[in-house]
Amino acid sequence: MHKVERINLGDKINLTFIGVDKFKTNLISVYMQRPLDKKEVTKNALIPNILKSGSNKFKSQREISKKLDDLYGAGVYADVAKKGDMQILSFKMSITDETYLDEKIFKESLIFFNDMINDPLVENGGFNKEYVDIEKNNLSDKIKSRINDKSRYALERCIEEMCKDEKFSIYEYGYEEDIESINEKNLYDHYKTIMKSSPIDIVVAGNLDKDKVLDYIKNIFKFERENVIDIVGDNNIGMIDSIKNVVDKMDVTQGKITLGYRTNIDYKDDRYYSLMVYSSILGGGPHSKLFVNVREKESLCYYVYSMIEKYKSIMFISSGIEIDKYDKAIELIGEQLEKIKKSDISEEEIVNSKNSIINSIKSVRDSLNSLSDFYYSQGISDVNENLDSIMKKIQNVDIKDVVDVSSDINLDTVYFLRN
Repeated sequence: MHKVERINLGDKINLTFIGVDKFKTNLISVYMQRPLDKKEVTKNALIPNILKSGSNKFKSQREISKKLDDLYGAGVYADVAKKGDMQILSFKMSITDETYLDEKIFKESLIFFNDMINDPLVENGGFNKEYVDIEKNNLSDKIKSRINDKSRYALERCIEEMCKDEKFSIYEYGYEEDIESINEKNLYDHYKTIMKSSPIDIVVAGNLDKDKVLDYIKNIFKFERENVIDIVGDNNIGMIDSIKNVVDKMDVTQGKITLGYRTNIDYKDDRYYSLMVYSSILGGGPHSKLFVNVREKESLCYYVYSMIEKYKSIMFISSGIEIDKYDKAIELIGEQLEKIKKSDISEEEIVNSKNSIINSIKSVRDSLNSLSDFYYSQGISDVNENLDSIMKKIQNVDIKDVVDVSSDINLDTVYFLRN
């Protein structure tokens, strides 16, 4: 078991403490929320790795690596992610639990981590130019490489088309055409704005004393705050005027279909748990209707699955097919959705689907990173559910609940990547 407590530190800074003693490491995570905004998304994507490159105290990767070795092989990680209409900048530090060491390193680790985030390497009023140039090249390569994973690319293109007039269409790593105009000075100015105005969450997970953690965090992490923003998302519920059909052509041997559906079910609604079971029955694994009927019985595709984008009330079905099987694949996929609407669901299907979700939820407990991300997400969503209460709600879903949510699911966009 683990104990979780969320503590408001003021100025839209929150500390989430997760007490758990099954791991040999502890994890400190700092998350900053930004609105998904084309004007700043590319700068935001650069900042985590810039901060990881050097601080005023530890100016190079060599110095940072030496310090991490001194802290018994601690690790520092940084990235950006998209949650609904938000872009999340995350910084994480993993350290060995002091129970297994001859010395105390937790406080020293927090001081080092704070240096990386709050006291970056600054020269002549900007970040280190060499580091900025390196990270700009790395980001450019990352954006260009989107196209290499065709199934992921098809999903992202479907999102862009489906949510064209919504923030969610913005790619979390930004845009290549914006990289050139970014330099060490305007990026540093933007960093200062982020630090002052972004809602910030600190999540500490591991075998630690809560009161000591709270004391250290209050005394070590000093954020200068000014004009802290509220992040307002787009309305996720709406009518569909007509189904969008989008075809992209590329040199591919296998066609990629992505279908985007509006579910009109908010994640704060208890019906969301029925939607989770619906998606699992439809395309959540080898037990699902799509897998059994489209892939196995008809051999119409190489892979097929469904997934829910929790924070946008959207569901996607993705499949890889022979290009000349497009019409048949679309027809058979549609048939599986109709079966659920007509209550054509066996007891075995619903049991297997619920077990699949519950096993996935249980696996969150196997990783400090998963636990931290889960409780951070719960905190910013104002959802007071823990892993056990979610599993109970999943277990209580019945066939009638699944059929009920199926009537709210409407096709919005059909995307096809072909040669």
